Amino acid sequence: MAADKTNAELASTKLKGIDLPSIDNDVLLAQLSAAISPLPIIKPLLAEIKQQCHAYFRQTLDATTLVAHRSKLIDQILFCLWQNSGFNSDINSDPDTKGDSDGNIALLAVGGYGRGELQPHSDIDLLIVLENEAAFDKHKEALQSFITLLWDLKLDIGHSVRTLDECVSEAEKDLTIITNMMEVRTLAGDETLLKQLQKKIDPRTIWSGPEFFEAKWDELKKRHAKHEDTEYNLEPNVKNSPGTLRDIQTINWMAMRHFGHDNLEELKQYKFLTEFELHLYQRSTEFLWQLRYALHMISDREEDRLLFNLQIDIAKILGFCDDEEMLGVERMMLQFYRNQLALTELTDILLVHIKDDIFGDCGEDSIEKIDDDIYICNGYLRLTNPQQLPEKPELLLRIFVEFAKRNHAQGMHSSTIRALHDHRDLIDQEFREKPLHNQLFMQLLKNDLQVSSTLRRMMHYGILGRYIPEFGSIIGHMQYDLFHIYTVDEHSLRMVQMLRRYRYLDEQELFPIASNLIHKVKRKDVLYITALLHDTGKMCRGEHEVAGAEIAKVFCKQHKLTQYDADMVEWLVRNHLLMSQASQRIDINNPEDIHQFALEVGDMDHLQHLFLVSVADIYSTNPKLWTGWRAEQMRTLYYNTKQAFRRGLNNSMGKDQLISAIQNEALYELEQLGIDEKHACSIWDEPGDDYFLREGADNIIWHTQIITDHGFSESPLVAIRETSDIEFDGATQIFIFMKDQPNLFAVTTATLDQLNLSIQDARIMTSNNRNAVDTYIVLDENGDSIGNDPARVEQIKNTLTNALSTPEEYSSVIQRRTPRMLKLFKIPTQVTISNDPVMKRTVLEVIAADRPGLLARMGEFFMQHNLLMHGAKIMTEGEKISDIFFISDSDDNPISDPDLCLRIQEGICQALDQQVEAQSQV
Repeated sequence: MAADKTNAELASTKLKGIDLPSIDNDVLLAQLSAAISPLPIIKPLLAEIKQQCHAYFRQTLDATTLVAHRSKLIDQILFCLWQNSGFNSDINSDPDTKGDSDGNIALLAVGGYGRGELQPHSDIDLLIVLENEAAFDKHKEALQSFITLLWDLKLDIGHSVRTLDECVSEAEKDLTIITNMMEVRTLAGDETLLKQLQKKIDPRTIWSGPEFFEAKWDELKKRHAKHEDTEYNLEPNVKNSPGTLRDIQTINWMAMRHFGHDNLEELKQYKFLTEFELHLYQRSTEFLWQLRYALHMISDREEDRLLFNLQIDIAKILGFCDDEEMLGVERMMLQFYRNQLALTELTDILLVHIKDDIFGDCGEDSIEKIDDDIYICNGYLRLTNPQQLPEKPELLLRIFVEFAKRNHAQGMHSSTIRALHDHRDLIDQEFREKPLHNQLFMQLLKNDLQVSSTLRRMMHYGILGRYIPEFGSIIGHMQYDLFHIYTVDEHSLRMVQMLRRYRYLDEQELFPIASNLIHKVKRKDVLYITALLHDTGKMCRGEHEVAGAEIAKVFCKQHKLTQYDADMVEWLVRNHLLMSQASQRIDINNPEDIHQFALEVGDMDHLQHLFLVSVADIYSTNPKLWTGWRAEQMRTLYYNTKQAFRRGLNNSMGKDQLISAIQNEALYELEQLGIDEKHACSIWDEPGDDYFLREGADNIIWHTQIITDHGFSESPLVAIRETSDIEFDGATQIFIFMKDQPNLFAVTTATLDQLNLSIQDARIMTSNNRNAVDTYIVLDENGDSIGNDPARVEQIKNTLTNALSTPEEYSSVIQRRTPRMLKLFKIPTQVTISNDPVMKRTVLEVIAADRPGLLARMGEFFMQHNLLMHGAKIMTEGEKISDIFFISDSDDNPISDPDLCLRIQEGICQALDQQVEAQSQV
């Protein structure tokens, strides 16, 4: 681009044949000297720099050049502003020979800016250092004007003003300050002040190498813990998550403090890094800089999180395209996660290397010999002779087996990790098929200690993915949705960890059944293999459960599992979604539904294994999915199926028998409360079998009491309490009794939506006298029950009563803000209609994008088309809803007309798509 002479001298430097902005200091200083204010000069200059740098990045994706070039341009601007502010009596136009006419003040760049790395919205960290207090008094007004000018320019500055002595005292106390001061350079002013500062903060004076290392390692651990101590999550931070830029910088700082070098390439001479590791660091840094530059550019702020709503745009900028196998954004995140994994492994290697080989001393008293090939030194496992791996390839697995046996081992030594990395290509098909190697892997899975953590270590060091290639293919693979918050491999390893955690006493409260069942399972390795392999089919075409089952079948045969155990693993992988889906799809209190589910499961042993796997799968997919009501759904399904097995599948309890038992129990309890059978039956008014099956005796007693107290008043009865039946423990139930109205469901759901309540289940029934007998199971916006909050309960009750008193006047149109992440997903509405001959109901299944007001829009549609709603099962899976409605026509018959079914399908799709579009604008 040609130089723009109108405001400031912005010339161009050609790099890779593309223009990059450059500044002529002499011209800029002259313009500043002649101007009344620097603002009209510098602001357009900064805007032009920003525009040209962004254009360069879009054309080249070369963030490595840009972060250094932007730093240089800001150097020049700050130098000229400093000179123009009157700190130096002699103007020196060369920022590389700063001048020292004022020998008691200097402007220094520190931190990332001190390294010469400046992303579009990174902080410009400045330290103004003065020789003493007298110098501060002398320059106080000029300093205030200079800092104010930088603020007026909207520069992202972070600054401090200190004397030399203050710099030292603050550095002694604060790890962050000493770290910033290690990366420091003079921008303007007296160079000798920097030399004095560096001498005063030398490692021989404060923060010795070992002291600094321990503090930085502790800081790294805390940062990792803050970011969930995992490389993977939906919106990772490219600066601070494990395996990202801050890890690279931490290793840099540690090496700098000990060796005195600020360039990792120079550390090869100390054998600190291998050539491969240096290349990995450089390649990883370049990719992370690309991501961070793109984040700052498109968000126009200092945003270091790969936010969901930015990921697709960034993927397009970086050239990741969609194809038949994977979305472009998934491919970008795959590279990101695998990059993180490699950096995490390398960081582990270097941290142990610094700790043990540089600052540590391996004496005889700290050595524990395991055998001729493996020993422990200072808590870290080491191979006696790493070069023996080609002759003894079984050590690639055996060292992990030995590690798992010893919970006092802190890790593996850097030389051993490097040897594993250098020789992992020995793990080929021949290696995988050797019985010795299969026995070693099974030995690890059967170990009492550290199974999940050792598997994770194997994954980090590249061994697990080589040994199980199908697992290797899912490493770093994300699913672009809000349901799965971890990558597939991370989810699988967390599932193994969850299965292990069942054994601990502190998990009994959250997982009472699983904590009991885990001790009844003799072959726990069957569960661990299932967890490792259950999602390996996700990189195959077709249903992943089917593909995964085939992978599991081959694995079990190769590892010599008994036929029963092999069949169990294959069945669990194929059916790992069966129980979690059934808990939300079938009527778990209906004996007929339970009988059918029990037939699919087969026997108690399969039920126990499936329950353990299902709970671990749900929780490790997203812990927030394991709400109280979800737990009770699974628990009820388990107990009811267990009862079915105890009675025998050929001797199941009939529906009429169960209804009679519920009625008799309710009538007996009501009689004790002074309500006779005749009065109770008049209140029940033959609401249908579903009422007794779904409500149970306890709720029926409660309903009868409050209806008796309310009387047959024209005003609606709204009652609220915590759920009493086991199915929905941990939720709140809202009971409504009133004369039935066509738009009752629409108004109720709209009101609950406006109250920020999430409907989990709806039981919609009408008695012979056309009284609505409806129950809604709800959670608050955080997924919890309303609890004992009288004010909140009263607010809900009053709001519902007012709305239901005049339902024809109440708007069912919801206008509530849609969460940022939900707006990203364009999910076309899908509607499936079928008839259940047993229930004599039409089953309407709806999949759509999750938006406020969808249930209300469904109710409105039912009302407009004279459809009766008898019940609903509500399920939200991340960004989409998957709901089931049980409906009939106005004569209470299933809908059998094909043309009407088609019109209902098309009408619902249109109505919900309109609602999604309307809500996306809110």
